[in-house]
Amino acid sequence: MPAPWLDVFLWALVATTSLYVGMAVFTSRQRFPRRVYMAAGVLASLGYVGPRALIPFLPQPRLGLPDGLALAGGLVVLAAGVGIMARVVVRLRAAGQGGDGPVLDDGLFGLVRHPMYLGDVLWPLGLGVMLDAAYAVALVPLWWLLRACLTVLEEERLIDKHGEAYRAYQARVPRRVLPLPGRRSA
Repeated sequence: MPAPWLDVFLWALVATTSLYVGMAVFTSRQRFPRRVYMAAGVLASLGYVGPRALIPFLPQPRLGLPDGLALAGGLVVLAAGVGIMARVVVRLRAAGQGGDGPVLDDGLFGLVRHPMYLGDVLWPLGLGVMLDAAYAVALVPLWWLLRACLTVLEEERLIDKHGEAYRAYQARVPRRVLPLPGRRSA
């Protein structure tokens, strides 16, 4: 039996739990002391990102892709995910989203309402493909589902903050995370 710390699904559980504990604090309507927000941010960042970065390196079945295709395709998807996240951070900072900035609806925000989460779903997919790791790729729908569910909570706060401006944005940009055709939020 392999060592427990080499179990892909243990780390998936750690990632899932960390994200939900962190997001429970951030999406709560209760006001917490700054140190609680800081601890939740560290937990959500390290506890969610760290295990997902580790999972493709753990022992697991291979996808069976040719090495060159896995490396090139995975690298493109990984770079797209990280690039999207970096672009969103730059855009949010430029717009002053720490305060009472406007609802952003241009660029990536015109494609999906939560482009940061789109990038956050793409990079582990790219890493899993790049390392030819079957379980890592199989867990990507879970990462998408977790983020998609959390958008519901996050959007309650955004409606409280921006009111009708955010509701109008929801109508203009129906997709939450994945930029797929259709009217229903995803």
